[in-house]
Amino acid sequence: MRWEPILSESLKDYAKYFLFFIVLAGVAWGGFLALKSSLGTQYPVMVVVSQSMVPTLNVGDFILVGSISDIDDVVAAPQPDGDILVFLRSDDYIVHRTVRKEPYDDGWAFVTKGDNNNMEDGRAVLEDYVIGRVVRNIPVFGYFPLFIKTTRGLGLTLALMAVVFFADNLMPDRRGGLPGGSFPWLTLLPFTLSPLVLFSFWFVQDSHLELELLALALWYVGCVVAPLAFEDDDTGLMFWLYHFVLTVIPLGCDMVWWIKGITPSMWWLGDGGSTVPVTWLLQKESPLYITAFNQFALTVLPGCLLFFCITAAKRRGVEPLVVLNHRLRRSLDLTQV
Repeated sequence: MRWEPILSESLKDYAKYFLFFIVLAGVAWGGFLALKSSLGTQYPVMVVVSQSMVPTLNVGDFILVGSISDIDDVVAAPQPDGDILVFLRSDDYIVHRTVRKEPYDDGWAFVTKGDNNNMEDGRAVLEDYVIGRVVRNIPVFGYFPLFIKTTRGLGLTLALMAVVFFADNLMPDRRGGLPGGSFPWLTLLPFTLSPLVLFSFWFVQDSHLELELLALALWYVGCVVAPLAFEDDDTGLMFWLYHFVLTVIPLGCDMVWWIKGITPSMWWLGDGGSTVPVTWLLQKESPLYITAFNQFALTVLPGCLLFFCITAAKRRGVEPLVVLNHRLRRSLDLTQV
């Protein structure tokens, strides 16, 4: 007995994308649990949200927080030798360096200071409030989990995902056929160089703005050439979406910090701390967040519109773009017939 397929090709594609995201979410959750087990802390991954530890820890950095097996081993010394601790103060998570420690009852009280602050913190931290010790940081990429915890950030991400997933309905393909030819790999260069710029922040201690402007310019170039390089538009759209989520969102949020001086610690109402755990919900958003989001949108949305407009025009059969699509897949020399 033969079973006929009951799902259309488009529905199969949507199911494939959905399952892929489920797998990614599962891998991320599994990685979080593995880190939680290996580092021995409740929140092994946190994000720096203020500038108090600049340049040692920059705004938007992921930090890995490990448990302290013997509190007596905590090193207390001025920058750069003292251990960087994560601790609770009131209901806020703070990440500051331990500069001195003093005996207190049967334990220790730690005097802490942000590397970017002029003075030590106002009161010492008792060892019972110490969460753990920073063991590693990953620059900039922590902005993404913060961004999707905001209503506008989550809404923008879901809207772009919807456009990509339902591209066949929103941008019907009216061309006579696919261009064929070979993929011009050099067209991926702008998408390769921009994340390398972000990774360079491990080594750059001063303002990132010049490098981020370079990465943003490269991304805009990629938004022009990518729709003309891919034969399978679904692949091109998914590639663009992943690059936007993993690279452009952190890039744009960090540019807001350098341009407007608005850190994620100002995105939500309340006093806030200098770091937050990677969890789902935070407080109500502040007016400063709206200013920050508007600056972010002004920075990146023109590139999104450029990418989708070129993709839609090509799929509608606009002749100059169709010709460029065929020529680009045959040769990078667009003067060649």
